[in-house]
Amino acid sequence: MSRENAASAANWILAALIVQVAAAACVGMAGAWTGAALMALCYLMNAWAAWRLRCLLALSAALIGCVLTLLLPNGTHPDWIGNILVNLLFLAMYLPMQSGFDRKFRALDASAQTLRLGRTWSMTTLIQRGASMMGFLPLFAGQAELSAAQGAYTTLFTLQITLEMIALLAAIVSYIWMVRYLWRARILLKAQVEE
Repeated sequence: MSRENAASAANWILAALIVQVAAAACVGMAGAWTGAALMALCYLMNAWAAWRLRCLLALSAALIGCVLTLLLPNGTHPDWIGNILVNLLFLAMYLPMQSGFDRKFRALDASAQTLRLGRTWSMTTLIQRGASMMGFLPLFAGQAELSAAQGAYTTLFTLQITLEMIALLAAIVSYIWMVRYLWRARILLKAQVEE
């Protein structure tokens, strides 16, 4: 894997993140098919980045995500299956690619701060995706309605809200550190190519 390929992969992952945000916004405004098309494009862009990094697991996950998005534009039934599947696909995409960038950084004797950015991205991604999957388990089905009916939060609903809050906070940290890490990757690796 050349440094030029790795720098290009960082650009593609950052661009895919923008498309992912647009897809999430379009689902509510422009309909399921528009959101699905953008999400499929996001997966394809991540697939190309994974290919540039020679991360076959990430490439496979991205291609599977693209196909499933186009086959199931309105999601799965029940919803929790789709949620768990999406979270697993993103873990299978992001973690191997982050590991690929780390190998390049270590070969360049990158600073400990740069490597720490990558580890923070990985750990917060694990926490975010794990908490999100747990919060959608069938165990929590109907807890919101039950809490409303009895006028107080049930223990399970409290746990579900806690998991959702953890997932939200971890997502914020994860995406901020992801952008910082990939931005540093595109700059450092591109600079090495130009030298």
